[in-house]
Amino acid sequence: MYRKYALITGFSVGVGLGGTALADDVADAVNSIPGAIEDVRISGSWENDDKSGAYRIVVARTGLEPVTARLFIQWLAYEVDGAAVVEKSVEIKELGELGLDVVDYMTESDVDGLSIFIETINPADGYDETYELHLFSPTEYIFGPATN
Repeated sequence: MYRKYALITGFSVGVGLGGTALADDVADAVNSIPGAIEDVRISGSWENDDKSGAYRIVVARTGLEPVTARLFIQWLAYEVDGAAVVEKSVEIKELGELGLDVVDYMTESDVDGLSIFIETINPADGYDETYELHLFSPTEYIFGPATN
């Protein structure tokens, strides 16, 4: 008799655990984000031919002392069913080559593209500087020190 209850209990627990083990693509994707990815934001929208979507900005940081940042811009395209897919992804290598950390950034989007004003700090000397990034397409952008 105890064996019967043990089998029923074991089956019930197994079914309960099996229900939580079902695939959840979004949760799996979130769990697989590397720890170096420390900031992700949606900023503005874009349109090109028959596609439209939003810009996603990703900041990854590496190192202990000094901590340095890498900046990526992604073009998310919205499909007919509302799903978002990464259409293009670009790293702004010029920023990474400077060996700076990103403290904060502000964005503005318009019909020409996306502008990002990036506040940085040099981990070696604590000096801060602001940079501008103007994206016109995944292959065309301007990056440099802020002019104002």
